[in-house]
Amino acid sequence: MHVKSVFFDLDGVVIDSEKLHLRALGLTLEKNGVSYDQGILDQFVGRSDNAFFRYVYDNLDDRIDLDDYLKQKDIHFENLLAELRFVDGFPEFMDAVKNAGLQTALVTSSTAQTVQKVDRVLSFTQLFDLVITADDTSKHKPNPEPYLQALERIKAEKERTIIIEDSINGITAGKAAGCIVCGLTTSFDAATLMNAGADFVFDHYTGLQHFIR
Repeated sequence: MHVKSVFFDLDGVVIDSEKLHLRALGLTLEKNGVSYDQGILDQFVGRSDNAFFRYVYDNLDDRIDLDDYLKQKDIHFENLLAELRFVDGFPEFMDAVKNAGLQTALVTSSTAQTVQKVDRVLSFTQLFDLVITADDTSKHKPNPEPYLQALERIKAEKERTIIIEDSINGITAGKAAGCIVCGLTTSFDAATLMNAGADFVFDHYTGLQHFIR
């Protein structure tokens, strides 16, 4: 297998931010007096904020204003940005990917606004040949549309593209797009990622090095 392209999810793959997103979602509900179980937050790892608040509207409190809650969540997340760090091993792996001359794409369920805010802290978007956000697609992970769009836009071959994901929804999307999917255990354990359909699972970026040699 000769890999030519590497696609990255954002949260839990490039930046160690999943817990910050969940905290911001929880804070939004708490500040508005909406009761919830922590397990509900965990179910939305790798999914859009819009999907989360639609679930809240349908199942917990139909009085919420979706647009207002999305804005509140963004504010809470922005207040936590100082805590952001790259996932351990990502910078070194990306250096190796660039040195090998491989195509790269960032494919995330986060909005363009969120990506821009994170980029102001960590300056990472220039590392990618293409950035796909939630604003670029009508369907989101676990639907394969974001990855299919990335494949089309950089003319990548799906059989020679690896996707790095940390969530069940992301792995489902990557496999449905026909690519090779590698799971990182930053958000879920190895068994969960394998059961979701990952072709390979790694605890650290060092395990992915052989793909780019």
